[in-house]
Amino acid sequence: MKLLKSKKNNLNNIYFGNKYKNLVKLIKNYNFLLFDYNIYFLFFNKFKKIFNNFKYIIIPYNEKYKNIKSLKIILKFMLKKKINKNNKIYCIGGGVLNDITGIISSIYFRNINYINLPTTLLSQVDSSIGGKNSINFYSKNSIGNIYFPLYIYINISIIYYMKKLEFKDGYAEIIKYSLINNFSFFFYIFKKNNIEKIIFYSCYIKSKIISQDYYEKNYRSSLNFGHTYGHSIENNIIKKYSHGTSIIIGMIFSIFISDIFYYYNKKVLLKIIKLFNYFNFDIKNNIKFNKKMFNKILLDKKFIKNINFILLKKIGFCIQKILKKKKLLKLIKIFYEI
Repeated sequence: MKLLKSKKNNLNNIYFGNKYKNLVKLIKNYNFLLFDYNIYFLFFNKFKKIFNNFKYIIIPYNEKYKNIKSLKIILKFMLKKKINKNNKIYCIGGGVLNDITGIISSIYFRNINYINLPTTLLSQVDSSIGGKNSINFYSKNSIGNIYFPLYIYINISIIYYMKKLEFKDGYAEIIKYSLINNFSFFFYIFKKNNIEKIIFYSCYIKSKIISQDYYEKNYRSSLNFGHTYGHSIENNIIKKYSHGTSIIIGMIFSIFISDIFYYYNKKVLLKIIKLFNYFNFDIKNNIKFNKKMFNKILLDKKFIKNINFILLKKIGFCIQKILKKKKLLKLIKIFYEI
């Protein structure tokens, strides 16, 4: 079992392994498990052997269940089963369940310890790390907080049970880390197919960024690269795009703006596009941007009077740029005319 140990008190340790049996050394006391619907049917018998004494609830895997109604159902169940602060909550699922569990743990009896066992590539390299928890309320991730898990256990072997699209969603975030933080990692993704090292290094990059800015006052906002525009694409009602594809389109839009301000070399642009194509991402945005989608950007948590947009100065180095509402709207119009 490999350990990515945090040097900061607030940030959690991340354990890496290929078997859930390794968890036996870490598990103590009576536990409460939140299962992703798909994981429950695939692996429940394995978890049954590891957790001797536990209660559990099954949550459907879908973004539409990330709401207040789900919180009420889980909280009511926990009170009924007399879960208390001596117990620990184990989240066994993807990003949606990570968010729900984090919120539940932070408010139940004024906080209770929880452990993340992410089961998708996206949740392993992104949503399970950093303590950000949220639910959707009229807009994506509009209610939430920052509450860190006790630790994270990443079972790398479980990702081979994922669908190809879900796997690609995870790679969208991995590519983002290489673009905003590490030039060498960008080229490593091209040449190597060692998924264990790629996951480990992605977790290292995100943990390093978060350790310098827990509450997103400055440096942590670099992780929003491609997300402001990407979330408006993901939430449109015309055509369904996955999270990964939406973020890739969002990154392309951010790179387009970056090129206007910092004049990229064509070779740099071609290298980035080549990496997107290497993983067969659909980089063409066929959605006509409308007023509702622009309003989604205005509702974004990064928008105050102006919006803090993350731009790429070069591969491995990003910068925060303040854009006014009119300027952003003009850039969107230009982007769609090209």
